Amino acid sequence: MEIKRLNISNWQNIRYLEIEFEKLLILIGESNRGKTNILKGLSAIFGNYEIKDSDFKDKNIPIEIKIKFYTNEKGFFSLKLLKKIGEENKYFILSHGKEIKISLDQIKNKFINLNGIIVSSKENGIYEALNQIKSILILKNKDEKIIKELDSKLQYIKNNFLSQSLQRKIFFGFLKNILNNIEKYKVNLKNQLSDIFLIFEEPELHLGPQESREMYSLLIKLSKIGVQIVIETHSSYFVGLKEYKSICLIKKIKNEINLFQHTGELFNGDEIKKFNMNYWINPDRGEMFFAKKVILVEGQTDKIALSYLAKKLNIYNYNYSIVECGSKSIIPQFIKILNAYRIPYIAVYDKDNHKWRNETELENSNLKNKSIRRLINKYIGDFIEFENDIEEEIYQEERERKNYKNKPYYTLQKISDEEYSIPLKLEEKIRKIYK
Repeated sequence: MEIKRLNISNWQNIRYLEIEFEKLLILIGESNRGKTNILKGLSAIFGNYEIKDSDFKDKNIPIEIKIKFYTNEKGFFSLKLLKKIGEENKYFILSHGKEIKISLDQIKNKFINLNGIIVSSKENGIYEALNQIKSILILKNKDEKIIKELDSKLQYIKNNFLSQSLQRKIFFGFLKNILNNIEKYKVNLKNQLSDIFLIFEEPELHLGPQESREMYSLLIKLSKIGVQIVIETHSSYFVGLKEYKSICLIKKIKNEINLFQHTGELFNGDEIKKFNMNYWINPDRGEMFFAKKVILVEGQTDKIALSYLAKKLNIYNYNYSIVECGSKSIIPQFIKILNAYRIPYIAVYDKDNHKWRNETELENSNLKNKSIRRLINKYIGDFIEFENDIEEEIYQEERERKNYKNKPYYTLQKISDEEYSIPLKLEEKIRKIYK
C-alpha cells in the first residue's frame, strides 16, 4: 500500500494544501509554517490524534483530510475524514466514482492497514514506535529473529531510565540491523515493510553530524525497500539535492500557508550525470532550502571572498547561504531547482572575457553567460557579472593566465590585509548581492 496524495482543508493554520507523495517525503520550512500540523493531520486520519475544536481554522466549515492510496490489489482509491464541530469523525472510502461511508474499525480490519508509526520526541515516543513495528511484523514474520531483537530492545527501554538520545540510538540501531540483514530477509521483509508508514519528527535530534548523514542514508534505503517515510526536519543533513523530488518546502505567503514541491524531472541527458557528480563532490548544499536567499557562485575563491568582504562591509547576513556550484556550467541546474521551489537567489559569475582568451573560448564563455541570464526568474532571482573574474576586481588589474594558481589562498591574503581598501565598483556589487 502506498500513499500518493494528501489533501488537507481547514486544519489548524492550513486553509488548503495538496501534497504529492514520494516513498520518502521531507517537510522543511521555517518554524510555525505548518509542518507539524501536516504530521498531526496524518496522525488524525490514522486514528492516532483526537481532533479538538481548536484544530478548526474556520469553525463554520468542516475539517477535511483526504489520502489517495494505491495498492496492487485495489488500484487507486481514497480515504476521507470529515469532521464538524460537535460531531463525531466521519470516514468515507472513494473508489471508482463511488463514496461509501465506513467506520475506522472497518477500515483497519477489512479494507486497508493504516499503520502510521510516529517517531516523536515525546516521552515513550521511541518505545511506542518500536512496539507498533513489532505488532506489524509479528503478524507476518515466520522467522522470529527480528521479533526477538525487538523484544530485547523494548525490554531494555522499559527497564531502564534512558535519555531521548539513547532511545533514538536504539531505534537507529534497529533500523540499521534490518538493512544489514536485508539480503537474508528481503522477500519477507519487503512485503511486511510496505505496510509501515513512518512519520519521523526531527530525526536529527540527539544525533551528531556523522550519525545524521548515516541516518539520512538509512531512511533513503528503507524507502527503496518499501517503507513509506515522512520526516519533518530543520537539518540540511536530511536534505539531499539528488532527492529533490522528496523535498516539500512550506512557506507562509501573505499570511497563508503555501507548499512548493517538484515531482517531475528538472534535468535531462548529460545534466543528470553532471548534477549527480556535483552532488557527490559537495553534498552539503542542501542548506540552500533553509535560506532566506541563496547566493550561487562558481567556486571556492568567490565563496571565500564574498563572505569575507561582506563582513568587512558589515552587511553579511547569516540567513543567506552561499552555494559553491563547482563551475559556471553547473549554475543553471541550481537555478532550475531554486525556480521550482521559489527560493530567492542571485547568481554571481565571471564573464570570462579575458584578453588572453582566444575567439573559441570567448564564444564559449558568452554562451554560458547567456544560458544563466535566460533562466533567471526576475520575480525571485537576479544576477551579478564580474567583468572577467572577481580577482581582477579585487586586485584592480588585468590578470594573466599564469596568475591563477592557489587562487583562494592569495585572494584571502590580499583582502585580509588591514590596509586593503575595497574598490568602489566591487563594493557596489557586493552590496547588491547582499541586498
